[in-house]
Amino acid sequence: MDTLLVVMEIVALAALTVLCIYVVVVMIRAKRILQIVEIEIQNVAAKAVPVLNNLEIITEKIKLITENIDEQVELVKNSIRSVKEIADNIVNLERKVQERIEEPVMETVGTLAAIFSGIRAFISRLRA
Repeated sequence: MDTLLVVMEIVALAALTVLCIYVVVVMIRAKRILQIVEIEIQNVAAKAVPVLNNLEIITEKIKLITENIDEQVELVKNSIRSVKEIADNIVNLERKVQERIEEPVMETVGTLAAIFSGIRAFISRLRA
């Protein structure tokens, strides 16, 4: 029985040795894979930094452009308000001129029409 126990111990130790060698091989492969992953991450980081810098510059320019657009829109609104005020002033001036001139002109036209009617009546009486 002692021999069987010694044989079993040898088999167990051999299995444990094989298992340890397998774990070492797996660890070496894992180390290589992690090194490759580390290199790839460094490459991505190296390429991402300029892209992120460009993105920052682009967003800053977009911010400036939108601020300029807002200023231009405000200028256009002010211009439109000014044009509207000028148009309103012209309409008011037209109304005032019409109010002041229309009645005397209509009276003059009425008077001239009456004079022409009188002259026409006088001429028609003379012919008759």
